[in-house]
Amino acid sequence: MVDDYRATGLTLGRHPMAILRPVLDRLGLGDTRQLGRFRPGARIRLPGIVLMRQRPGTSKGVVFLTVEDEFGVGNLVVFAAIAERDRQALLSARLMLAEGKVERVTEHVEVPVNHLIVARLIDRSDLLDGLSQAESGGEWAERSLGGADEVRRPEPGSRRPVLPKSRDFQ
Repeated sequence: MVDDYRATGLTLGRHPMAILRPVLDRLGLGDTRQLGRFRPGARIRLPGIVLMRQRPGTSKGVVFLTVEDEFGVGNLVVFAAIAERDRQALLSARLMLAEGKVERVTEHVEVPVNHLIVARLIDRSDLLDGLSQAESGGEWAERSLGGADEVRRPEPGSRRPVLPKSRDFQ
């Protein structure tokens, strides 16, 4: 799995979150299946690998995130005040822990829409570093598990640049 991610960013083997699941369970963290099972308003602590960050110009500061675990994807809604307070985690986390309330839209839709209204974001990318001990391959997480919204740098040993403040996230 580590070699697959290193070479392609994908794997047909175990998902990284499946390998981390015993640790996540010990921390009392949930999974994406709970977004569909829990009642609206239920609180959940949802970890996931960040796939996408979006902040449409018409969103009035709301940021939409998509995270993934071994069971599927979770859609997160981060209102402007939370985005400002937890900006560092919002912009840099590869593995994110989102705490918040389940919201479900059932009216005027064919399939219920489930998402998490975020109250707090925490960068838990450190958990990915433990995969190098669980699976062989050294410090592969930094090289291989960048978010889908990240441009990979081709220079060997390059570090993540310090991002300037964006006018969208002020």
